[in-house]
Amino acid sequence: MRELLSWARCLLIFWPVIFLVTLILEAVSLLAGVFDRSGRTRHAVARMWAAIALGMVARVRVSGRERIDASKPRVYAANHLSALDIPLLYRYLPLLFRIMAHRRVFRVPLIGWWLRGSGSLEIAPESVALSRRALREAVRTLRGGISLAIFPEGERSPTGQMLRFRRGAFYVAVKAQADIVPVAIVGTYEAMPVGSAHIRRRQLQIMIGQPIAVAEYTLKDLNGLAERVQSAVRELGETSAAD
Repeated sequence: MRELLSWARCLLIFWPVIFLVTLILEAVSLLAGVFDRSGRTRHAVARMWAAIALGMVARVRVSGRERIDASKPRVYAANHLSALDIPLLYRYLPLLFRIMAHRRVFRVPLIGWWLRGSGSLEIAPESVALSRRALREAVRTLRGGISLAIFPEGERSPTGQMLRFRRGAFYVAVKAQADIVPVAIVGTYEAMPVGSAHIRRRQLQIMIGQPIAVAEYTLKDLNGLAERVQSAVRELGETSAAD
């Protein structure tokens, strides 16, 4: 009975409300884009949308936000469990950033709309040309003073277990000499696993770690950098589990 009520709440309340809110705020976002070419207003609208969406389904605990320095462009590297990860980043990273994600994420209803409208960067491993273009644009974004949020696994985990971090995500950080901030997301897989439209109420956590300097790394050291960042993200998640 509890599962049936959860499904009913999701299908009859959450999705209709979010769809309506998305239509309204997307119109506001498009209008804002005409008058504000910096993207800040559209980003603020996306944060509002994320706050509404998450507020309906989750309680969120945030730790380490004091480690964010909005004055410096950095690469925020997070594990990827669910379509809820993107609104979680929009809501709780208090700075302007662009997201670099797999092209499949851009096809997710509602989430994909915001990504395309916000100037996010689309990675397609099967398309070398598209991926290279996205990487070049990501480097320009960082050098232009705007931070980047990435999911180094390349896709959402189908099991809830962290996948291996791919080295390509760290090419951007080394090339632009932008330090990396590890971010651990906990609970979104249980709230909305891959392939499901059923969102369950859950306690979510986002944990922000100490920045990792990239000055000591070269493009030949990307594997080592990827392993170091993945270890940092894993340790943050394990700290959450211990709590």
